[in-house]
Amino acid sequence: MTTMIQYIRSGVATLCTLIACGVVVVANRWLPVSADIITKTDIFIAIFLGILYEALPFLLAGALIAAAIHQFLDPLWLARRLPKSRWLVALIGALLGSVFPICECGSIPAARSLVYRGAPMSLGVAFAIAAPVINPIVFISTSAAFAGVFGWSFVLWRFGLTIIIAVLTAVMMPNLTIIPALTSEFHDHHGQPDDEIPFLVWLRHALSDLLDMLRYVIIGASLAALIQVFLPNTVILQMASNAWLAVPAAMLLAVVMSICSTVDAFVALSLVGSFSPIALMAFLVFGPIIDFKSIPMFAAIFGWRPIPQFVATIAVLTIVLCGAIWRFGWV
Repeated sequence: MTTMIQYIRSGVATLCTLIACGVVVVANRWLPVSADIITKTDIFIAIFLGILYEALPFLLAGALIAAAIHQFLDPLWLARRLPKSRWLVALIGALLGSVFPICECGSIPAARSLVYRGAPMSLGVAFAIAAPVINPIVFISTSAAFAGVFGWSFVLWRFGLTIIIAVLTAVMMPNLTIIPALTSEFHDHHGQPDDEIPFLVWLRHALSDLLDMLRYVIIGASLAALIQVFLPNTVILQMASNAWLAVPAAMLLAVVMSICSTVDAFVALSLVGSFSPIALMAFLVFGPIIDFKSIPMFAAIFGWRPIPQFVATIAVLTIVLCGAIWRFGWV
């Protein structure tokens, strides 16, 4: 009963969030306010909807994959085929992202389903971190944008650094725990009739995961839009002129912009004149892992307590590894 109540509350919270967004849009069109407020609200709505529309297809894909994992993956089959080494398991999780064309909006719910169905935590964490970059769509977009600008080494290092960060983070944070999806708890407690059509069960799981994560994407998109309205990107771009601040500034810009990994290479290409190659590398590595969409979603599956350490670990690894490849002239 408690799980059912939580499940209903989750759906109501998502619905209320969507209604609030609709009220903002309607109020901006019909209520008499000053021109300055209208302009800022228009900018907020444009940025918010841009991020939301960009994320929705991949959130849907992730929900469908997560539902398929929950319904069809046998935990015993998975456990018998994985190695005992946490390092190897984390590497497998990172490389597993190469077959799923999803960004962080899809990789996070899919990672939760993997762990909930018996995969080791290190595999789920590495998958959630690496999948937004280690997939065919991002490889094609990154190579199209940068192979002719900085060469193929720049393209390959983006994927190599992402795998390294995913594996190291998964191994360095062994105490992370997954909060099960409310839908998974509900179905595990109540079961399902033997004659229920598997396709409908799969769709119900997918819809539940979609609604569960949608409100976190909405919250993240709202935060990103608000910050871009009141902290223009030009402020961050000014920091890029300082050699010591260029990499952190690029990472901060990636967090604020919260763009999808499938198109971020072309946005980074527009910044070639403003940021150094190594700063752009940090932008392309850190942004798909940590932004205002992914932070609430990671908190939804890990809880808020480990999030500061989780973000700090990935940020430090990004800065150190990007600094290393710059120091040795690999980029």
